[in-house]
Amino acid sequence: MSDEQEIREVIDEAKEPKSFNIINVLQERAYPKTSVEVVLDEDNSYRASMVKEKIEALEKKIGTKNPSVSQRETIEKLTEELENLIEKLSQSKYVFHIRGISEGKREKLIADATKKYPVEYEKGAELSALLGSGSEPREKPLPERDQLFTDFLWQHQIEKIVDPDGNEQTGLGYSDIRALRDNLPLSSAAKINRSIEKIRSATALFMMETGEDFLAKP
Repeated sequence: MSDEQEIREVIDEAKEPKSFNIINVLQERAYPKTSVEVVLDEDNSYRASMVKEKIEALEKKIGTKNPSVSQRETIEKLTEELENLIEKLSQSKYVFHIRGISEGKREKLIADATKKYPVEYEKGAELSALLGSGSEPREKPLPERDQLFTDFLWQHQIEKIVDPDGNEQTGLGYSDIRALRDNLPLSSAAKINRSIEKIRSATALFMMETGEDFLAKP
């Protein structure tokens, strides 16, 4: 499923007729939500991908021809190994539930991060500005501010985490988010960041499409 299709499904679900409460809207409870599955078993995840590649390579080699006995046995063995690995991966699958926030809230989070790590400019650009050269000052990259802003986004947009047994963790504090981001595998963190960006697009489109007509519903 494409990103556009996923965003459309999230918006359509959020727009389904339901009881209306203006306070819920103001508190962003009516905004679109989505979920992303994260597997925390990096070792078996890598092994599963390698086994899958072997199966695909062998099937490509066979093509439209009938596989030999040896090839058939190899595929069966690899398929069984892949199924076992997938079963193990399901035992380390966590579901992150993500909700949309308003652009106003997002801007506030940027301001909070900037308050902690103020904007600085390249020295050469500052000198050029003082001399009236007309060049725009260039902002210095500040990874610490970007990291803090992302921490804030996770804290405000991750509604809950559900473990493989169905247990839920809600109300994640900043220290929880910080520990989570420090320890999550890179691929898992990237999936969550992509989902947060998708829900942002869905939220923006949701607000454009609903507008005053939505707010006027009883």
